[in-house]
Amino acid sequence: MPNSFRLLAQDILALGDAGDIPGALEKLHEGVQTLPQDPHSAFLAGCLYERFKDWNQARHFYVQSLHQHVNAPRIWHRLGIVCLETGDLDGAERALKVAIQQKPEEASFHVDLSMVLARKGAFEGALETARAGDALCPDRVAAINNIAHALQGLGRSAESLPYYDRAIALAPENGTCRFGRAVSLLKLGQFEAGWREYEWRWRSCQTPRTDLSMPQWEGEDLTGRTILIHHEQGYGDTLQFIRCVPLLKERGATVVVQVPIPLVRLLERMEGIDRIISTLDPSLHLDRHCPLVGLPLRLNLTPSTAPGCPYLSVSAEEQVRQGGALRQSVLKKTEQPDLIVGLVWSGDPRPHDPAASQVDRRRSMRLEQLAPLLGVDGIRFVSFQIGTPCRQIAETGLPVLDATDGITDFADTAARLYGVDLLISVDTSIVHLAGGLGLPVWMLSRSDACWRWGETGTTTPWYPSMRIFRQPFSGDWETPVTEIAGLLRQFVALYRTNLEAEAA
Repeated sequence: MPNSFRLLAQDILALGDAGDIPGALEKLHEGVQTLPQDPHSAFLAGCLYERFKDWNQARHFYVQSLHQHVNAPRIWHRLGIVCLETGDLDGAERALKVAIQQKPEEASFHVDLSMVLARKGAFEGALETARAGDALCPDRVAAINNIAHALQGLGRSAESLPYYDRAIALAPENGTCRFGRAVSLLKLGQFEAGWREYEWRWRSCQTPRTDLSMPQWEGEDLTGRTILIHHEQGYGDTLQFIRCVPLLKERGATVVVQVPIPLVRLLERMEGIDRIISTLDPSLHLDRHCPLVGLPLRLNLTPSTAPGCPYLSVSAEEQVRQGGALRQSVLKKTEQPDLIVGLVWSGDPRPHDPAASQVDRRRSMRLEQLAPLLGVDGIRFVSFQIGTPCRQIAETGLPVLDATDGITDFADTAARLYGVDLLISVDTSIVHLAGGLGLPVWMLSRSDACWRWGETGTTTPWYPSMRIFRQPFSGDWETPVTEIAGLLRQFVALYRTNLEAEAA
């Protein structure tokens, strides 16, 4: 490699280490304009771009290097990593498999491939490759963690715990391992230990707030104190655990709840909350604060001891104004009353968070995959889907009416849910909304279900009005959709029998 580019690389790294990332990137952009035409220089350029998280440029130079020197397992490995970072899981899998083919004894290649396969939902393959990495390097924490994670994804959380324990023994402060262990414990219903480990989310996948000066509440007496409870994670988490907040009022606290604007109007109706805000007023006196999903630990809650449903509500006027209007508009052209079923087939893709986005790919489906339901006679289907997936209604031409026009927040959505007989949805925030209202909801769950739904079963103690339909394996939506279609036919037959009995 020519010394000039190597020296330039040292200058670029020095700028980066000093915190001048824009300056480092500017010098790098200039340097690659006259990059020497050899594989080592292209590889170094790729490494520098990867160092500054310019994944697309890193990928470009890794590919350029491989064009000149294809038998280079280290470069194939780095290409796989940047493909993973850009969300190209298929490209990452291909590149890492080439790296392994060229250098099968390198443990890190197997470990990283196992991570990619897990992100794709291919947990059997993830388990196999993680075990291969562990065999090559027995004390590699990442390999052991990936074995545990793959077992968890396969619905074998009890088997995952010894591996998490082994990884944590090697790296007690590893937030990823500790949080993974929390998820397995919660999936198994071991809530006391699970909530405790769940606090490691702040060292794994969540960012703690830095704008709050008051102490965090750890369970001490709240009599006469004002506590701020604040939203974290997704809307669904807030809708599930907002039920805990009135318990703080019972302990003598003045309770202020901070949530995003789309939740404010809905939660203003909850008892046990003194004030709902979306932005924090610096003049507001607060004695303690607590992230919302930290409440179950501090209140020692389980599904059986948590406040029951319904804990969310909609005024009778809004039920009629929005829910009644929806029902009337759907049924106005029918000769006989039909059932009305709401549909949601996709979650929030969260493109800013690659890991969350890849989970969303596994939990979401396409509208056309629900086509077997739309052939059930006696049902009118309406869509509560928001975002770009709602375009699939027009694209498929399937008989689904859009029920979202004019919806501005969760209070509007809640009111319109009173206009349907049943909601069928993938695992996204609206299932928590329907469950918290005590309305019937059938949820389609990915095979590696969220911890809150456990590993087996069709019901959940969190929401008695919910029924769960699970994928038998990752990617198989056909099985639960077929089951739901059969139950809908029974549902319609029962409904019509009851109508005939009432008419007689």
